[in-house]
Amino acid sequence: MSGLPSDFDLNAAWLRKAQGDLKAFMEAFAVRLEGAIPGRVAVEREKDGFFSKASHARKITVDGHEHVYVIDLQKSRLATQRSKVVHGVTLSTEHMEVPVWLAALHHDIQLLAEHAGQAQNVLHDFLMS
Repeated sequence: MSGLPSDFDLNAAWLRKAQGDLKAFMEAFAVRLEGAIPGRVAVEREKDGFFSKASHARKITVDGHEHVYVIDLQKSRLATQRSKVVHGVTLSTEHMEVPVWLAALHHDIQLLAEHAGQAQNVLHDFLMS
């Protein structure tokens, strides 16, 4: 048995975390994504009340490697979708269950990291030659 958590463990952990407080989950998720992949994340925030200065993330859009991912807090539930976009044109959009959406986003972020590493290697080789 490997030391890595299984898909079941990851999904169960997500469910526990998200079900506690969806506003707090969305805000923490937005902050983490903004820090991890700056320039590829757009966050729409909403005030917690009419007179409140506090706000929370209501909608997060992530420009992944192959898709655009959207997670939206709608009252007391999360709605997720993934769109295939080519040259600014949306070719298809699919609604997904949150754990499936998170796994797909994770995969696209891994692809982004691989491409960034390859680009860094090419730049290094060019500068060193």
